[in-house]
Amino acid sequence: MSRRKKSPAVPADITARRAEKRELKARGLEVNVDPRDEKIVGIWRPDCFNLLLKNSPAEAAAVQWLEDLIRTASGENGQERRPDFIRSSSIGAPGQNVSQSMIDADDMLSAVTEHMAPRDARMLFELLKPDEALLTRWRDVVQRCTGETNPQAQGGAVRAACAHLAHIRTISDRLLRDRKERRKMAA
Repeated sequence: MSRRKKSPAVPADITARRAEKRELKARGLEVNVDPRDEKIVGIWRPDCFNLLLKNSPAEAAAVQWLEDLIRTASGENGQERRPDFIRSSSIGAPGQNVSQSMIDADDMLSAVTEHMAPRDARMLFELLKPDEALLTRWRDVVQRCTGETNPQAQGGAVRAACAHLAHIRTISDRLLRDRKERRKMAA
C-alpha cells in the first residue's frame, strides 16, 4: 500500500478558510487553526473560566470536575438518558431511571458543597449553568451572587472560589468517606 500524498493547499481554499475564521471570530468564538493549511480544527466559546484560569490548570480542572459531577448527578452524562434505553426500560415509568453513578455523583456533590462557602458554591453553580459564564454575562452573575461591583474584585472572587474548589477536589475522597460515616452514625 502506498501512502496517499496530501494535495497542496489551493489559494482559493485558504482564502475561504480565512474568511470563515474571521466570521467566527466576529461572532465571539475562539478558533484553533492548523498552521500548515489553515484548516479549522477547533472552535469554542470563551468563558470566564478560560479567561481567569488560563495559568491555573488545577483550578480549571476542578471547575471541569464540578461541572461533570453536576451533569452526572442530574443524569446528563449517563447512558440512561438515551431515548432507546428509556423506552426499553421496564422498571418504573419511562425517564425515571436512576443509576448508581448518578447516586454516587450526588453524594460527592453534597460532600463538596458542604465544605464550600455558600457564596462560592452559589456563584460557581450559577456560572456553570449554560451560557452564564460567557464573557458578556459572567460579571452580572458574580454581582448577583456576591454583591461585588468592582471588576477586579469580581475576577478575584471567581479565582478564589476556584482555588478553594481545587483544594476540595484533592481531599474529596476523605470528605465523602467522612460524610458517609456521619450518615451511618446518625441512622
